[in-house]
Amino acid sequence: MKSKPLPILLALTLLFTQLPTVCAQQGPSNDWSVVQQLKTNSRLMVRQKNGKEIKGKMIEATDSALTIDKEGKPMSIARADIKQIYVTFGRAQKGKWSLIGAGAGAGAGAGIGALKWSPDRDDSEIWIAMGLLIGTGVGALSGLAFGQSRRDRELVYSVM
Repeated sequence: MKSKPLPILLALTLLFTQLPTVCAQQGPSNDWSVVQQLKTNSRLMVRQKNGKEIKGKMIEATDSALTIDKEGKPMSIARADIKQIYVTFGRAQKGKWSLIGAGAGAGAGAGIGALKWSPDRDDSEIWIAMGLLIGTGVGALSGLAFGQSRRDRELVYSVM
């Protein structure tokens, strides 16, 4: 039986290129001292054990509680109630997602308008233009709303 070296070589290449990233990744820590070392005013997203999510800026972390600034008011969360803590960073990419939404909406609107178009009827070409116009607007607004909520975040604390 003849061996095929190309698939074996590709598999080994893939294995060795991914090995350093797999070994370097660290999972979320359940060490509370990581939370205590976070900088003041770091943006946090705290997921509680009851499922609620609270967003705010870091004030301090003691041995028993985490205090965050939620909309200008300090809020203390007991350490026992915390399931996960994420640090959020970066800016919301509203413009990028608005453009993506506008493009998708324009395509969908023009497609729907093209379905309504008929060569037998007068003024039926208006359907394509109106579908394009309405779809672009709806898509841009949807993309803006989606992009406003998207930020990069890193899990720094987790309790199972």
